[in-house]
Amino acid sequence: MLLKLTAGYRLDLNQIARIAWFCNDPINQNLKGSSIAEQLGISYARLQRLWMMASALGLGTKGTWKTTDLGSVILQYDRFLDNLGTLWLLHYIISSNPEIIVWNTMVNHVLPENNVATMALAKTYFASLLEDFSQESFDKHLNKEINSFFGAYTTQYFAELRYLQEESHKAYTLGNHEPVPPRIFCAGLVSYRERFAPRAVTIDVPILANEENSPGRVFDLTERQVRDLLEDVETLGYVFVETRADLDQVRFRDTYNFLAMVCQHYEGR
Repeated sequence: MLLKLTAGYRLDLNQIARIAWFCNDPINQNLKGSSIAEQLGISYARLQRLWMMASALGLGTKGTWKTTDLGSVILQYDRFLDNLGTLWLLHYIISSNPEIIVWNTMVNHVLPENNVATMALAKTYFASLLEDFSQESFDKHLNKEINSFFGAYTTQYFAELRYLQEESHKAYTLGNHEPVPPRIFCAGLVSYRERFAPRAVTIDVPILANEENSPGRVFDLTERQVRDLLEDVETLGYVFVETRADLDQVRFRDTYNFLAMVCQHYEGR
């Protein structure tokens, strides 16, 4: 589990996009980190932390200064990472990853299970999860990560989603958020299947709507909203929704993997 993702830094998508764009250029792919930092005019420590965030968002490759295939596709269509679909996609990737313990727990449990979330309440969810971490990590680093999470969705780039709102001083609730684009929702479906049910031909609709790390849970959708979006993506030809007789499931087409669905969002919008 990764506790020190941001280390208190902002999840700065502007800088992350700038770094990813630089690293995506074949001319720069053999440069060392120190050279990249020098050319971008930031400290090497700052570069390392931002690249760790880029990796958590699915844009950067761990252990190298190269973008992922997903990162290359997104940068091709949305260089500044400001498209609403891109923001929803990045939210899903980071929040549905069990290794990113703070984001994953906040989105899957703290926020949906409580009307109002605070730092004190959120920390109660991590006592058992982080029992192998030192007390210093629990007291110091956990506070920073939770604060970074709240800040990302209320005052920084993810605020565009209106996923989270500050109800009162340092007390937060799930907001009346922006709609999730159907093709991004479908990318979430495919990502969930590829990671959590890789051999499944079908997945039950209630699982996709309610289970931990599911699109319904991570996008904060009701089961009715999930079913409406499933109708949309079925109409677009990406999945089959089978609800006849005793069936209530989604059947996936083999022709679309996660990366293909992301491309469909940018090419079909």
